[in-house]
Amino acid sequence: MDASLYRAIVGLPIRWGAPPNQRGQLKQLMEDKKVDDKTEIQTDAVVIGGGLAGLAAAIDLARGGLRVICLEPRESFQQIVGESLDWSAPQLFADLGSTMEDLVASDAATFKRHITVTASGGSQQEYLPGAWLTKRPWNVEIRTLHLDRLQVHNRLEQSARAHGVITLHERAIGFEIRDRRILAVETSEGHCIRASWVIDASGAAASVLGKEFSLPSVAYGPRKVALWAHFPTADWVEGTTLYMLSPAGEYMEWIWEIPIHAGISSIGYIAPGSRVKIERAHGLTNADILSGKMRKFARLSSLVDDAPPDRVAVTSFLCRTYSGVCGPNWIIIGEAASQSDPITGNGVTAALRHAAEASALVCKYQERDRIPILARTAYNMRVSGVGRYFNSLIEKFFYQSPLRTRLGLFGTARAYTVPAWLANLLYSRVRPRRLIGTVLFCSALVTVRAVAWAMFRLSRLFDSGSNKPHKPAVDREGQRRALHSPR
Repeated sequence: MDASLYRAIVGLPIRWGAPPNQRGQLKQLMEDKKVDDKTEIQTDAVVIGGGLAGLAAAIDLARGGLRVICLEPRESFQQIVGESLDWSAPQLFADLGSTMEDLVASDAATFKRHITVTASGGSQQEYLPGAWLTKRPWNVEIRTLHLDRLQVHNRLEQSARAHGVITLHERAIGFEIRDRRILAVETSEGHCIRASWVIDASGAAASVLGKEFSLPSVAYGPRKVALWAHFPTADWVEGTTLYMLSPAGEYMEWIWEIPIHAGISSIGYIAPGSRVKIERAHGLTNADILSGKMRKFARLSSLVDDAPPDRVAVTSFLCRTYSGVCGPNWIIIGEAASQSDPITGNGVTAALRHAAEASALVCKYQERDRIPILARTAYNMRVSGVGRYFNSLIEKFFYQSPLRTRLGLFGTARAYTVPAWLANLLYSRVRPRRLIGTVLFCSALVTVRAVAWAMFRLSRLFDSGSNKPHKPAVDREGQRRALHSPR
């Protein structure tokens, strides 16, 4: 029996971090301490969920000297959707020890230098940050990344093991709670894990603490479905391409193309769940639906004809943001706290920010054993404010038709992209942590949301009052614009 692992399990003070070859002894050693026919484990922090946010939080907590157990029921991850990152995310990966150059060199990512929006008629426009932003006083890194999420996940798993994080492939099924403070986590294998801190990174579908505490939430838009597969692409470019399927007047459906490797792209289709349900009722498989949508665009049609997908992944999601996601000794992060719509490109950024901020709160207040109310309020405001900001804007500008009909597809893309990009830039520069800074930052977000709401309501009012269908703004083919032009 390994003495260091035994002391870790029964809770005696040691330096947490068993080598990977000792982790296989964990379940046997757990049998040495039984309470009410349950194996009791003592640790400093439990992270529920071993995805991107959970692993990032576990690494940060372990770096801070805490003993960390990560609960992740899946023993392997397969064909995780490719990610197109916003321009703030690479620095967050660098903070975890993976620079942009490291990720690209290891074939876990490709560079992303622009976004291309393609209309249903074939016209397209590129959006990219202005080169002037790289100069003083801005000094902004205008490159970002496309991720192969499976490769990135494997890198983070290796880092977590190297920092001594122990992963149990079990589900959290119950909690011992007193005065809204979590005292223990019960798992599907009958273990009772007593910890001072609990972080919920269980994902949008589970969101175990959101449901446990019946936290209020706000949803934006209907439940949507994503279908995706990987395709060989000989002529890939260093940019994300979005293909818009719906004409003016209809709720938006769209396709993404994200080059996750040289010569391999993740291509997926997003639509309301009700729309996909109708297609399935007509006997179409997921592969039929994805292939049919891709054939509406010449480039994608050739890809699906050359290499029809043999396996199409599918998931459903609801863009929802919870309130009150930080308690006395527990914090909700990532999609469990706020599910971002994929078209925003903000999901990874939000997940890594939540993980960094949550672990910083735990490390800062671990001696107090409780997060102060002001710090909790500030975290709650940031998660709720940013989540509502992105989901509200994308729903009003892109998915709903009134503004898209008035401004045209490309005008709407620009109207959304500029405030979205600036919000992330301001967040990364200001890094609001205290309550006053958080209030000021969130007030700015609310102001932008109010302007977008007013524009949306006016567009609906004008459309309902007109007897003639509004002629969409003319979109010129092949346009290339900077997101920000100096005045």
